[in-house]
Amino acid sequence: MIGLVSLDGSARPLANELHAAWPESSRVHHASRGNCFQEPEAMWFALGRYEQVVAFAPLATVVSLIGRLDIDVPRGTALLCVDPQRRYVIPLTWPSTGAEELAQEVAAVLGVTPVLTGPGPRPDAPVRPDVTGRSDAPGRSDAPADAPVLRIIDQEDPGDSDLLVFPRTLVVGIGAGSGTEPGEVMRLLSDTLKETGLARSSIARLATVTGKADHPAVRWAAFCLTGVPVDEHPAQALAGVPVPNPSAVVGAAVGTASVAEAAALASAPGGELVVAKRKSATATVAIARAALRGRLALVGLGSGEHDLLVPRALAELRRASAVVGTTDAVEAVAGLLRPGIRRIATDDGVGAALDPVETAVTLASHGHAVALVALGDGSVLDMPPPGPYDVHRVPGLPDRPADVRAELPVDGQGDPA
Repeated sequence: MIGLVSLDGSARPLANELHAAWPESSRVHHASRGNCFQEPEAMWFALGRYEQVVAFAPLATVVSLIGRLDIDVPRGTALLCVDPQRRYVIPLTWPSTGAEELAQEVAAVLGVTPVLTGPGPRPDAPVRPDVTGRSDAPGRSDAPADAPVLRIIDQEDPGDSDLLVFPRTLVVGIGAGSGTEPGEVMRLLSDTLKETGLARSSIARLATVTGKADHPAVRWAAFCLTGVPVDEHPAQALAGVPVPNPSAVVGAAVGTASVAEAAALASAPGGELVVAKRKSATATVAIARAALRGRLALVGLGSGEHDLLVPRALAELRRASAVVGTTDAVEAVAGLLRPGIRRIATDDGVGAALDPVETAVTLASHGHAVALVALGDGSVLDMPPPGPYDVHRVPGLPDRPADVRAELPVDGQGDPA
């Protein structure tokens, strides 16, 4: 299904014309400046729902929305811009997404000129990762020094990044009264995001007190945020959450001295309140950041031969953002890793040797997915201490022929039992 979005009133006829040509394979949406579904909301909605999106607006409008308002274009999405004056159609995403082919089809239907930009930067090109601006993690990136910086951050672009990823780390707590108008919460939240510099794309969920999820203002906010889920917490549970700004008046009326702050923290266990409650006439919002939880996989590599690795070990290596181990172990899996994954050999002879477990734990504590690898069955890998990460032990197969491996029993996930 193709999403057709008119961001400009003059573009509606053109969007309707393309929809009429493709009635079974397209859906059309018109932004309106008179309600919540304005240009940013329309783009967020379309990019969150469709893998192919055609935006009808001047090129400057589309580029401004994406670059200035932190609109996240999901990987693999084909995004096109059609000039409302019926002059051109421009693909704005990788050729590999099929954007250029779609542009040719749009051009044939509407009689506009396709402006094909040719190959752009490859999405799998090496990058230098930077998670929330941290530079204290051990190890080093194998990407070249002039590789673009990939910054994972839930705030506005600091101005020196090449590539940004907005993780869904923010929880918005909402308090709404019986007289709160449908658009009041969203207006308050938009102002709060603008003042604090937090990225709208990083909002993962909304949270409120039990009975308020169906409040028109809460439902409208969820709709404007492309359908994020809404958590409800009993007033009794919220009353036990420590908050910086309790209210005796609210406590007497609702049964908890805080709704917005307490609900945000309740839906972000282990996290922190990053925006204290902000108030409008009848509504409140507060924002919490969920704790970054890493992943630490202890992977036994068997003999280091690729065809002797269990499928789960391969999956852990390919999902990792960093691989830690001795030089022999890291080199044994180098050919299996995605481009840009950090390879940290703890005994590479450069400086003092690092402790493998300590190095892996440090990275996982910063939110990375880490594979701690060892030749053999992985029994030499010590179980790491508890921390803000999930631990998974993946034993490798002992040295044996591939045909013997094929006869081993498997569990429901396809790994040796």
